Formats: sequence, C-alpha cells, structure tokens
Amino acid sequence: MAKYSYIAKDSRGKEFRGIIESGDKEEAKLKLNQLGLYDIFLQDLAKARRFKFSLAFLNFQKTDLALFAHQFSAMISAGLPLVKCLSVLSRDNEDLKFKAILEQVIFDIQNGLSLSSALAKNPKIFSNFFVSLVKSGETAGILPQVLKRIALHLEKESDLKHKVASALSYPVIVGIVAIAVVGFLMVFIIPVFKKVYDGLRVTLPLPTLFLIYISNFMVKYWWVLLLTAIAVFYGFKKLRAKNPRFGFLWDYFKLWIPLFGKLNRKIYTTRFIRTLSAMLSSGVTLGRSLEISDEVLDNRVSSSVIRALQRNINQGKSLTEVLEKQKLFSPLAVQMIATGEQSGTLEEMLNKTADFLDEDIDHAIKRMMVRLEPALTFATAVLVGYIALAIYLPMFDIFRNLGGR
Repeated sequence: MAKYSYIAKDSRGKEFRGIIESGDKEEAKLKLNQLGLYDIFLQDLAKARRFKFSLAFLNFQKTDLALFAHQFSAMISAGLPLVKCLSVLSRDNEDLKFKAILEQVIFDIQNGLSLSSALAKNPKIFSNFFVSLVKSGETAGILPQVLKRIALHLEKESDLKHKVASALSYPVIVGIVAIAVVGFLMVFIIPVFKKVYDGLRVTLPLPTLFLIYISNFMVKYWWVLLLTAIAVFYGFKKLRAKNPRFGFLWDYFKLWIPLFGKLNRKIYTTRFIRTLSAMLSSGVTLGRSLEISDEVLDNRVSSSVIRALQRNINQGKSLTEVLEKQKLFSPLAVQMIATGEQSGTLEEMLNKTADFLDEDIDHAIKRMMVRLEPALTFATAVLVGYIALAIYLPMFDIFRNLGGR
C-alpha cells in the first residue's frame, strides 16, 4: 500500500490536509470522495522522499512545484491577497533557497511588478511554461484555475518521468552489475591465473592471450580509461551544444534507435500535446504555445516540426497540414488533433490524446521490458562465459598433456 499526502475540500469549501494509504491514486481519490472530500490533490510520499536529496542542492523538482502551485491556487480561491499567499507558502516551505526566492518574489510584487514578471526573474525554478500560464491567468482574471492547471500538468509530467525511470532502472542495474563483475575479474582474478600459467610455462591460446592483454592494460592504465571516459562525456556534451548538425543527428538517433526509439517518440508526442493543451486552455495564443512547447521538448528534430507548424499558423493554415507530413508524431495523435481542429474542440481533443498516449506508454514500456530483460541476461551470460572459458582453456591443455604421460 502506498502513502499519499493530500489537499482536499469539503462541500463548504473548507480545506483538509493529511495522509492516506491506498493501492493507487484513483483508489485514494475514491476513498476521499467517500469521506465527502473533493477537489483533491495527491502526492506520492515515497516519490517525494526520493526527491529530497536533490532538493538539498536546489534542483527544485516539478512534483514539489506542482504542490506549490496547487496550494497557491487553493489560497487565492479562498480570497487571500497575493502577497499573503506567498508569505504563508514561504513560511511553510522547508527549502531555504526556495524560501528566499519566494521572499524576493514578494518584494518585487510590493515594488510594482506583476506576479508573472517577478517569477520570470527565476528561470531555473519557474520555466517559461509556468510564467506564460501565470501571465495569461493574470490577464484573464482566472489565476486560481490556471495555477491548478499548472499543478496538474506538472504532476502528469513527473508521473511520466517516473514511469520511464522505473522502467530503465532494471537495465541500468544489470549494466552496473555486469561492469562491476567483469571489472573485478579483469583486475583481480585474471592476473592470478596469468602468474600460474607463467610458472607452468604453458602455451596460451589466443582467447586467453587477448584477455590477459586487456587485463594488463586495465591494471596499468586504469587512470587513462577513467580520464578518457570523463573526456568523452564532457566532449560529447560540448559538441552537442556547440555543433547544431551533430546535435540534430544525436536527437534524431534518440528518436529512431532500435527498441527505445518508438518509446521516445511516444514520450515526446505526449509531452508536446499535454503542454500545448495546457497553454491553449489557459488562453495563451497558439503561436506562443508552440514556442513554449518547443522549449519543453528540447529536441532539435521536434523543433524543426514545431517551426514548420508556426510557419503554417502564421500563413493562416492548420496544424494538421504539417503534422500529416512528418513522422515524429503518431498517425493516431495527428488524426485526433485534426478532429479537434475541425470541430473547434482542439483543447479537449489534445487532453484526450495525451491521456490515451499515457496508457499507450505504459503498455510500450511493458513490451520493451519483455524483450530487454532476456537480452540483457543473455549478453551478460555470454560476456562472463567468454571470460571463464578463456581463463580455463589452458587448463584443458595441461590436463590433456598430463593424461598423455
């Protein structure tokens, strides 16, 4: 049973907070509804604890930002002044740097800045997506509703990342274990066998000689391997950032790599559609919504598609004309967007499409793991088996020679 912290209201609008145990979020919401509580916001406590370490370095997580947005929305809906809301949220927040940021936001508002302008001064915490929606909420006079929409969007984003991270945890752990086992064998075990074979003056077969060569290199030049790995890592990051062509090719590779590419395309599609839906539903113009969606995705291939969409919009054309020609977004998603454009219910159709794709991603992850788990196990077995065989091959010759005598 998972534990969830919740914020909810009863029929009179009174706010309640607490912790509830349940199998999943839907069951938790049902239990709270049975208690007469509605307008529910839930946060997985186990997930919040996993984020606590990063918070110490103020890598402020979207799950926590979602909670902030939901609390902010509830307080404004209750009629509290803007500065009072922020003061209470600042006082209740345990993260010292985020508290300091909120205090600076309060100071800026008291000195004449709008909420969106004050938030925009902290882009590492409050993204263009967050700030743009807040600005639209201020302009339209629907700030509480927009903040709630932000909270739900950030929660969905966090859930999506958590699904992917959970799915990748198994192959990462298997990979780390395999590297550790192979490293241990190469650095500590093979040198022992080499000394034994040197003492016996045995003619070593090619697989054993190759293994001993690799082992000697790792023992003598481990620091070269370490420095090379660090140089490759930082060189790759710099090349991707500075060289647009290389960056585009890498982003393209991520979207079309065997096994993972299809899942990546679905994730990008879901994030694009959900972001676009949240922006349009909050009154942000389509052009600006596409611009922010591009920033959220941070992929050069998707950027090229979104720029084409923007050109079409500027020329008075529809989204569908561009989406039908590209291969990034699935045909089903394109068809649902086309239906929304034709019927004038684009925001609603975008939401339905994102929800459908969320379920599709769950199934895709399960299918991927069914293929990946045996493949990783087999690859690890082959690698360790080769090392064991190469180590013991000379012994077969020794036993054969002894038997001949």
